[in-house]
Amino acid sequence: MNTARDLVIVAMGGEQDRPVETGDLSLALAGAELLDLAEAGALTLDDDLIVPGAETVPADRLLAEAARALLRQEPYETVEDWLWRRGRGLSSAYVVEFERDGLIARKRDHRISLGGRRAALVDSPERSRAERRLADGERVLVALTVEVGIRDEPPAEDGTRGTEGAEATDEAEGTGEVGGSGESVELGTGTEPENGTGTRTGTAAEEGTGTENGNGTGAEEPDDPVDRVLAAVGSAVTELEGVRRRRAVEDAAYENVWRGL
Repeated sequence: MNTARDLVIVAMGGEQDRPVETGDLSLALAGAELLDLAEAGALTLDDDLIVPGAETVPADRLLAEAARALLRQEPYETVEDWLWRRGRGLSSAYVVEFERDGLIARKRDHRISLGGRRAALVDSPERSRAERRLADGERVLVALTVEVGIRDEPPAEDGTRGTEGAEATDEAEGTGEVGGSGESVELGTGTEPENGTGTRTGTAAEEGTGTENGNGTGAEEPDDPVDRVLAAVGSAVTELEGVRRRRAVEDAAYENVWRGL
């Protein structure tokens, strides 16, 4: 089972409620890799710290790359820092990998734009498996699709519609989106997690100071490791959306200044 690859397939499948920002997807993919590595015994979570386990070499190339990227010396990395560091450009890397594996081709249906080329998800056993996981309501995959806006919050037990996670993507800027109504979009042009040094730089880190988890709520951390990773993904996606909105306001103000000259 490869949750990250399944998430990309779902994002490209054209069934989502709204287009997906590539930066949001990259953060979720980094979280999915973390959960897959934990399931493989390559790491454990000590509160929000990623403690590496036995060195394993997953068969999937990108997952093996993620395993090699784990920090193996103390102080260990937090889940939040991992998302921003590993997530930088990750959605684009997966699409390139899919193209190499023959899972996408140049078609007109369910297409996205990859470097100016038309790319479409093809029928494959891997696609069928991912769609089956989603249809079966598999917990992690469904939760990640909700966090990045691929689908709305699933109905609560009382039958009402949840809003947490969905509201943060209602006003996406419309750049760097994946999928959505089968329309062609540019992948890699939206606000991406920017890192590479173990701390967030260049995006949400510039404007998320003063909070530990990006939301500043001081809410109690979930006990379950899976829930902790999912919560971190949700917080990071919300933080990145806040950066996009602030940048949109700043850009609009800048344009108004120039119009007044």
